[in-house]
Amino acid sequence: MKYFETSRQSVDLRNVELAGRILDIGGGGEGIISQHFGDRVVAIDTRKEELEETPDIGLKIVMDACDLKFLDKSFDHITCFFSLMYMNRSEIEAFFKEAHRVLRDDGYLWIWDITIPYPPQADVFVAQLDVVVSDELRVSTGYGIAWTKAHSLEWLQEIDEANGFTICEKSTSDATFFLRMEKSRSL
Repeated sequence: MKYFETSRQSVDLRNVELAGRILDIGGGGEGIISQHFGDRVVAIDTRKEELEETPDIGLKIVMDACDLKFLDKSFDHITCFFSLMYMNRSEIEAFFKEAHRVLRDDGYLWIWDITIPYPPQADVFVAQLDVVVSDELRVSTGYGIAWTKAHSLEWLQEIDEANGFTICEKSTSDATFFLRMEKSRSL
């Protein structure tokens, strides 16, 4: 099996402040969002073993982001920290509909992710990350996926806007990108 690894990408979360209840999509593994925001986070992941690896912070639930079991308008924020790269287009579209439903009015969807070019240059694409969670905590990690599709900021923007979100902020840095979107009330 052939692997392609990005250069080390830096993500700094020190200036990200979120008030209220947070739903973290794909929050297993290192539990970056839970480590940053603590007990206000409900981390979901489809894989129980990923949640078991996460530090014991906040609430952890095995759940599919395409079929959220929460009541309407339950969360102030939803975060996706390098988790949408694991979903195909139809799953992402289903997730955005669910995200719109469980976010409170004027809630925000936060996405940190990686650009995956196409066609593939290997069997597996690995994003190498150095994450600054706080002044005291830095995490070096990598996220790998079978390289079968493209993934980009532009591609996600189309899906976001078609599913009831308005882009408030976006940025790119080397191979990573960031989107912050507000829930539109019109859906």
